[in-house]
Amino acid sequence: MNPSLALRCAATLGREVARCGASRVVRGRLPDRGSRVTTGWLEAALGLPSGALRSIDLVSEDSGTAARARFALDVRPGHDAPSHVFLKLTPHNFAQHVMMNVVGLGTREALFYRAVAPHVPIRVPGCHAVRVDPALGRIALVLEDLSGRATFRDVRDDVSLREAEAVVDAFADLHAALWESPRLSGELAPLGPLRLRSPVVGYLGGAVVRRGLAKPAASVTDLIPADVVRRSRVLYENLPAVDAYWAAQPQTLTHGDPHLGNLFFEGPTPGFLDWQVATIGPGVRDVVYFVVTAMRVPEARKHERDLVERYAARLGAAGVAANPETLWTSYRALAAEAYIAAVATAGAGERMQSREVARSGVQRAAAAVEALDTFEVLADLVGLERSTS
Repeated sequence: MNPSLALRCAATLGREVARCGASRVVRGRLPDRGSRVTTGWLEAALGLPSGALRSIDLVSEDSGTAARARFALDVRPGHDAPSHVFLKLTPHNFAQHVMMNVVGLGTREALFYRAVAPHVPIRVPGCHAVRVDPALGRIALVLEDLSGRATFRDVRDDVSLREAEAVVDAFADLHAALWESPRLSGELAPLGPLRLRSPVVGYLGGAVVRRGLAKPAASVTDLIPADVVRRSRVLYENLPAVDAYWAAQPQTLTHGDPHLGNLFFEGPTPGFLDWQVATIGPGVRDVVYFVVTAMRVPEARKHERDLVERYAARLGAAGVAANPETLWTSYRALAAEAYIAAVATAGAGERMQSREVARSGVQRAAAAVEALDTFEVLADLVGLERSTS
């Protein structure tokens, strides 16, 4: 690392440690715990007059990369308000809070719900309010409560072919709506690729990728063939060139992290949660990330090419020229992104996901990059020498 970048990394981390530290001792404008949400604050967030809510009841609360809290509302007659709401708040864990601010996860999701969610042609949770406190690095989203009307799964589960087709159709609709849109370089520019938006995030993210791929966590090494570890060198040793290549391809807005835990289903209709890493990039990245992580390995290999062709056809019907062969080649190379995410999640330990969930993700992603010759295809696309030793 050059000295200038080292100083910038130190300054960024120092600033966020100080800001998150202050957030621990200052009340602030936004609540940082479900237990600190007041009736008055929620009335204001929902645009209700004082006294419109008789009371609020904290039904449940937990925390990961964000804190999540569900509330029941006792609404006085004559006021239009939901009976329940779901809040996303600042993470309880100090290190998670620092990471959220350094990477910009909270502000990304806030921008998505403010500027994109009202107009997307796919199902996302309704958003009642978005609040950001830059001084303390806090966010608060008041969202539709989906409990009782939607079904949820996690990475250990899988989807049927029909469900996969519905998700791929939804991706095509989302991507077509913002394909090469001027908004991507305007109001949505802050949603640019994480590793390219900031030299600091690029360096720190690159370090995570290099460490995770070169030496996967002990908890998952039995799932990754040694040959896959060796072949992955072409990715982590050339990450800037790889990122630049994908940034030069046709761009749209992608979900960024569409594993099964970030989806919900209302009957046959899929919906999409957790837009913390909503990212401008190649649309087919969402497709491969989802298929690799959400389908059983034999089913993914059997149907993935047909799903890519389905995606291309739906884009074409929406007026987006998409060559199925080009998309298939990109799909094979972009399986590397699902592999990076799976290995990084395993490396973070229980802070991110349970051991069982992490192992499921790695098992599926490792099988995909091996079967699809991902690292060789990626090397050829970017113009790199394949890893041979």
